Amino acid sequence: MNKVAAFICYAGCAGLAWLLPHTAYATLPALVTLGAQSDSPGVLVMSSDVKRLTTVSQTFGFLPPLSWKLAFNERRGDMTMAEFIPANETLNNWSSMVCMQGFKGLAEDVDPEDFLDSMANTYREHCQGEVIYQQLGSLKIEGYEAVHGLLGCTSMPNIHNASAVVSTSYITSPQGEMGYFTVISDDDDIYLVHKSIRTAVFTATSAPINQNNYRDFMAEP
Repeated sequence: MNKVAAFICYAGCAGLAWLLPHTAYATLPALVTLGAQSDSPGVLVMSSDVKRLTTVSQTFGFLPPLSWKLAFNERRGDMTMAEFIPANETLNNWSSMVCMQGFKGLAEDVDPEDFLDSMANTYREHCQGEVIYQQLGSLKIEGYEAVHGLLGCTSMPNIHNASAVVSTSYITSPQGEMGYFTVISDDDDIYLVHKSIRTAVFTATSAPINQNNYRDFMAEP
């Protein structure tokens, strides 16, 4: 398996999160306030890796509301991941998620467009319904090269493996899943950031996020 393929295999939050077992290195759920350090209850002092992810994500409009929580973060080799969800939800049962991932040194091996294509191909392997994938073109913001697109599944299995966060393995009814994805590249690293939602199973023609409304979706709190 080459370096790019290895990253893609565990590059998934949202519908692909069950491919990445949450390990003892996980940070358990806590309310998160982004900004200066504080000793006040409910304020989480994030690691430098997660702060770096939030800095990049904020540039592209992915910073989650302050009322959300950092539900999970992990560093595995050259990959760092952070998942944010509403404070009253769990990793096993969420309706909205902002996921940020950084891949150190990967920019030398793959460009953002190919990375997003590979992500979509992996998504297809696990979707039980129809995959919706629409690239929306390239971006360049504050020196970052990026591509963005829509990626979802009309019926995605909701599988949970036992882990440090999930005590037992189980499968729940499939749900529809749809998200707006951006893959960002600097001189060395690749970043994947996306905002996704889970809904009732839908059809390709009734997808909750499309080219006409994704900007409104990203503007929602």
